[in-house]
Amino acid sequence: MTDTPASAEPAAPQAPRRKGSRRGYIWLIALVVLGIALWSAYWTVARGMAVDVLRNVTEAARVEGGEIACGGQRLGGFPFHLQLDCAPLSLRSPRGESAGFDAFRAVALAYNPWHVILEAESPATVDFAPASRLAGTWETARASFRVGTSSIERADFELTAPDLALALPGANASLAAETASLHLRRTPQRDADADMAVALSGAAVPGVMLALDAQANLTLKGGAVLLSGRGADLIALLQNEEAVEVSDARVSSGDVTVAAAGTLWIDPAGRLNGSLPLTIAGANRLPALLAPYFPEGSNVPASLAGAVMGFGKPATLDGAPAVTVPLAFDAGTARIGIIPLGTVPPLR
Repeated sequence: MTDTPASAEPAAPQAPRRKGSRRGYIWLIALVVLGIALWSAYWTVARGMAVDVLRNVTEAARVEGGEIACGGQRLGGFPFHLQLDCAPLSLRSPRGESAGFDAFRAVALAYNPWHVILEAESPATVDFAPASRLAGTWETARASFRVGTSSIERADFELTAPDLALALPGANASLAAETASLHLRRTPQRDADADMAVALSGAAVPGVMLALDAQANLTLKGGAVLLSGRGADLIALLQNEEAVEVSDARVSSGDVTVAAAGTLWIDPAGRLNGSLPLTIAGANRLPALLAPYFPEGSNVPASLAGAVMGFGKPATLDGAPAVTVPLAFDAGTARIGIIPLGTVPPLR
């Protein structure tokens, strides 16, 4: 007979596995599978609706005399978003304006389809009036739209490292910047109008050594139609008297800062009109800033600085000494007081 050690204890009997716990796991797995199946069905239905919307929009544009051409069209994004890819994308309105992008994508979260994000790859061109074209390249271009029940509530556009070239009848201009942005919303308490905020950081203007920083807050009379999705003629909106109310605009370069507020509009010939008084800090440094825009040896920059100092009223800008001068536009001709500065090219 073998002796059992006194320290050894008999093993405790194991509790029998309860069937209820196994059943709980089965129900959990079943709910997960059901959730995946329902979400997949929802995404499939949403994709089908997106396809129908895209087809209807394309057909509506064709019937009205425009065109939407999405090359290499692909609609995917399962499981959490819907994504439309076009390479390239070309657009044409019934009035003849057109735009073309090397590649384009539109993304909406499947659980929040009312927030749409658009991204475009360069190069791109926009023809918005006879003999007027905007061409550009950039690193990133993104737009965000928050859609309400009947119109867009807010639109935001952002560009990184844009390099833009604008060609107008009789004039050309170019601009490069570190960043550029535009924000558009319906004006509170004035449903027919729209507020805009524009900003440029590190803008490089040809011939100017110093970079520019610029921002402007303005209201466009009747501009809410731009958010309606029904299309709008921007030139027609700008022809309303005092169409653009500039509440705060600023341009800074080096030690010179210019602030402005006033109203602007264009006449039927596309010429700029309105009043935009300027408050200038560092006005004595204007000749060096303006010299690249004039032939070598020209005395115009010094004359303009003298006019600013002569016509200007003492003021302050951000705590610095400044002067305020009455800048006005009449049929495209810019003047400070009685001194003409030059002619702004017409928009059409």
